[in-house]
Amino acid sequence: MSIIHIVRTHTLSLADAKTEVERIAQRIESDYGAEYEWEGDTLCFARTGVSGQITVSDNSLDLTIQLGLLLSAIAGQIEQQIAAKVDETLAARGAAPLPEDGI
Repeated sequence: MSIIHIVRTHTLSLADAKTEVERIAQRIESDYGAEYEWEGDTLCFARTGVSGQITVSDNSLDLTIQLGLLLSAIAGQIEQQIAAKVDETLAARGAAPLPEDGI
């Protein structure tokens, strides 16, 4: 089993960030058959071979994915694709990441 962990800061309100995560979850459900549900500010999702959660706060998204044995072989590729998609989604919403060095 492999674990992917991605954290991104954002400038969206909590409600807008949750709306974006909901859109991502709907695409995952439609494209890959994953089921999901909200538990407070955390969206939990699962399908055969993959499970995970996205915790949303007022300034960050914290994504953790557990890959089953078969997908573990390509975990690096999966992580790159997911990170790129999250970055693209945040950029499209004008939610530029907050500067890490306070500048």
